[in-house]
Amino acid sequence: MNFFIIFKRIRKITRRNMFKSIIILIAIIIYSVFSEYILENPIRSSGIHNLFTSLWWTMQTITTVGYGDTPVYGFYGRINGMLIMVFGIGTIGYVTASLATILIDSRLSARFGDVMALESRHVIICNFNSEAKKILKMIDSIGLDIVILSENEPELKEYTYVKGMAIKERDLIKAGIKKALTVIVFAKNDDRDSLAIDAETILSAMVIKKLNKNVHVIAELLNPDSREHASAFVDETIVHGDVTAELIAASIMNPGITNLFSTISQFIKEQVINDDDKRMNYKDFYIKMLNSGKNVIAFKKGNSVIIKPDDELSNYDAFFYI
Repeated sequence: MNFFIIFKRIRKITRRNMFKSIIILIAIIIYSVFSEYILENPIRSSGIHNLFTSLWWTMQTITTVGYGDTPVYGFYGRINGMLIMVFGIGTIGYVTASLATILIDSRLSARFGDVMALESRHVIICNFNSEAKKILKMIDSIGLDIVILSENEPELKEYTYVKGMAIKERDLIKAGIKKALTVIVFAKNDDRDSLAIDAETILSAMVIKKLNKNVHVIAELLNPDSREHASAFVDETIVHGDVTAELIAASIMNPGITNLFSTISQFIKEQVINDDDKRMNYKDFYIKMLNSGKNVIAFKKGNSVIIKPDDELSNYDAFFYI
């Protein structure tokens, strides 16, 4: 049995008994306040003659502070006090230990990825790898929260980490899939055939869409032939190596183009075309946006991106600009 399993069992037992121990502690305090008042109030030399003083004595006793400013002289009062000491000190000690365990638990839970993500409208990154690490700063720059869902813990303490797999509903729910804005599923890096890895990626996208049909899913595929199968569940597909190869080829003829692409990509934004603008032609719309400080570079139609559209914009949903 490994440490993680032992830790989860201890946590379960502690949380189950925590509520009971608090109820018992409250009951002991109430009993102590009224019983000591009833037993000691008739004794003139006693220090307890009202309920508040009895409460003060009770809290001193069960917390082992014992100032000694509230004396108890009666025989039955002292017998009752000894019982309160035994049960009160033991109960408050258990409650304190349980609270300490919960604090440690929260830290260990984050360490092991056994947490429930509290983010909303965030980006979930599945199957974290070196490629995923490269885009973190870019996502940070646009102000979106990030949750990492992975079997292996990334060495990044500033992001919420959930240990799990994208094909498991329970793990996706823990990662906050129902409130997520975007999910990026990276291809797993193992020794299997590329089609087998892509099949798992597509299955992950299917489970993601089942839990949240409105979330935007971006998936990395290893084989171009997998694109057709992924189209039903994935909004955008990136075939591993395609973009890199194209940029490398372009940089041979145009040195520095990779740096240009990297710089421009940080400033590209998307905006929905309103109904009035859909009645305009491409040229007039371009001039209008240019006058408002937006340089239009492409248009979006479904999941397709068109650099130069037809004359009418009525069939297009949004546009990209710098």
